[in-house]
Amino acid sequence: MPVLETQVQEYLGETLGVRLHTMAWHQAERLPPYLASRYRFAEADIFGNPLLLMLDESFEQESPAALRKHITKVQDRSNAAVVYVRDQVSSYNRKRLIEQRVQFIIPGNQMYLPELGIDLRDYFRKPAATKQKFRPATQAVFLFLLLNRGKCNPVASAIAPKLAYSSMTLSRAFDELESVELAESSSSTRERVLHFVSPSRETWERAQPWLIDPVSSRKHVAHWNEDRPGLHSGMDALAHYTMIAQPKSPCFAVGKKRWRELNRDSNRLLLSEPDTDSVKIEVWKYAPRFYRDRGTVDPLSLYLSLRDNPDERVSQALDQLVEQMPW
Repeated sequence: MPVLETQVQEYLGETLGVRLHTMAWHQAERLPPYLASRYRFAEADIFGNPLLLMLDESFEQESPAALRKHITKVQDRSNAAVVYVRDQVSSYNRKRLIEQRVQFIIPGNQMYLPELGIDLRDYFRKPAATKQKFRPATQAVFLFLLLNRGKCNPVASAIAPKLAYSSMTLSRAFDELESVELAESSSSTRERVLHFVSPSRETWERAQPWLIDPVSSRKHVAHWNEDRPGLHSGMDALAHYTMIAQPKSPCFAVGKKRWRELNRDSNRLLLSEPDTDSVKIEVWKYAPRFYRDRGTVDPLSLYLSLRDNPDERVSQALDQLVEQMPW
């Protein structure tokens, strides 16, 4: 029996005390080819409730939005409740799956079966207590290396001047990335070289528990008639990268040093709420950088600044943002 099915049986036996019997679902051949080749399907039964396990053994994980569409396609061809099964799903994607009422089982980790009244969260694989959120500088280094993987020399002496960090700051960042097992370092001609241990997309997904919202605070400034103060960010930048509607007011990201410079002008009027001609300024915990577009913040920092937005349209645009990355 395939390993993932065995893991599901053992997990349900340990958590629910049930003996799960599975058998191949022969209707899979009637599915569109992209679904039939992507997943394996098995019929099962829990407490008299028929289930159709959609087992994902592929290396790359689908986005929650794409997965929801796949499940809907499969559900149209089965009377049983479709349950997504995968050995590992990032904590952020688990949250998104629950929000979309997608039933899933992650053996040894969590199961969410609302149609059966089951939502077991006691088996989360939590990071060790010592693994805290990244420092802003560590996140800046991580994203710079991830976005420029294969294009820059991953040594501290080469990265430090590009990010305006000291060698000591780079050393601490390297230590932090190694401590959460995202990267490994080696020495070459007395230089410390950092290497990610997984492909870029997987590294991004694995890093989610430690990544922070780069935005420290948001300001509204009235009557901005000068050149742009920083890089386009927020919904302004998301509209640049995706098909989401452009906001009425522009939004710019600046670092703390840049904000102090801008704030020295006593003629600027800070507003408690946005106005018709106001500009939003995001003050970031690390200096915002562009990726390819010199006028817009990098897409991964942008994702992190908006990932807690409750608007489903924003969530869909963020999924698009990540999917179109040249991993």
